[in-house]
Amino acid sequence: MREADEFVDITLVFGDRRISCHKVILAGTCDYFHCMFLTDMMESALKEIVMKDISASTGTLLVNYLYTGLIELTTHNAQDLLVASEMLLLGALKQEIEEFLCRHIEGTNCISLLNFARLYGMKTLLEIARICLYDMDMKEFIDSEEMHLLQEEDFVELLLLKPNDSQEDRFCLVQKWVRSGEGRAERFACLLEHVRLGECSKQFLRSTVMHEKLMHNTHGMTLIRQLMQTSLRAESRPRRSLVRWQPMQQPPSQSAFYSVCSFPGGFVVSGGREESRNDIRCRGCYSYNINSNRWNTLPPMPVSRSSHASIYQNNHLYVVGGMDDKSYMSSVNKLDLKSGEWSPLPSLPKPLQAPYVAFVSNRLFVLGGFNGSISLDVQEYDSRQNAWRGRRAMPERCVGGAAVSFGDHIYVVGG
Repeated sequence: MREADEFVDITLVFGDRRISCHKVILAGTCDYFHCMFLTDMMESALKEIVMKDISASTGTLLVNYLYTGLIELTTHNAQDLLVASEMLLLGALKQEIEEFLCRHIEGTNCISLLNFARLYGMKTLLEIARICLYDMDMKEFIDSEEMHLLQEEDFVELLLLKPNDSQEDRFCLVQKWVRSGEGRAERFACLLEHVRLGECSKQFLRSTVMHEKLMHNTHGMTLIRQLMQTSLRAESRPRRSLVRWQPMQQPPSQSAFYSVCSFPGGFVVSGGREESRNDIRCRGCYSYNINSNRWNTLPPMPVSRSSHASIYQNNHLYVVGGMDDKSYMSSVNKLDLKSGEWSPLPSLPKPLQAPYVAFVSNRLFVLGGFNGSISLDVQEYDSRQNAWRGRRAMPERCVGGAAVSFGDHIYVVGG
């Protein structure tokens, strides 16, 4: 009927595009038009309404959505549609677009989407954008084309969450950020406090730090002179510990034999045995944000498990092995932190509790564990074949210790 211009009684103007519509359809599917047509707003008596700040292409998609409930989202139209859905009070569409953006966030757009999410109050997108940002390699971030869009509060948080990255890269990062926007140069001295220049090589100090014009002041030159006169060995001499224990908010679930792993901005607790419920194993997953001191509930694991291993890599949480209420487990699952969806990986060759897990060059390794006897086995997940393959066994038994990767090595400690 709309295409045939039958019974149309209102025209919406989007830029140079005029679209004939039915008031009853618009009012029934959109709170914005419902309020407009049922109140004394000036537009309620008009035959033609100019929709300011909405382009012709976006307006066409929106009208079709109001009539059909369907819309084709793309990376090119999603942000314009979200702005329009906010204006037109289309909450369901806004949520659909937020979920779409969460699935399409990556290192090349996470900064702009971080700002966008904050502006329009999209908490899920904001959290995922932060995770993506903090997961970026420092050198990758230095080369980011969106550097100029990063707000100072997010930039400082990034520096605080990556204290052990190369201090030379951190200095270059501060350099690029202050150069990427007007009025930022005056923040250089404050941001430099997040760089341990004493850990930079003397060659870097001579070739880069000394040539930075923002260092050419009394404070900067004094700092350079002190660094050049002091050996790196003396600079790295152990200092009196300033570490202090502080209480933190209790987790939503009190359990034992759970697994914990770090991820950008905090850590994740999964599974365990709830002692208050007769040692029933649980499926719960919770993330803790160290900056807000808050727990967030993640989608629960597909199955209950305790005494398992967990690890974070590239926006995914992996849970491996463990025990259910009856026996040892061989299942492996991963949670996509963008979409909130769990998916299975192939089961381990044999069930294990308390295995060690580590990633090396984006390859998942599972080492040791216990299934009635202590295992020496090492398994590597081959993502191309979607299968596990055995690697050289550990040289000696080890249970109750820990494993960590560094570079292209895995270190198994204690036990």
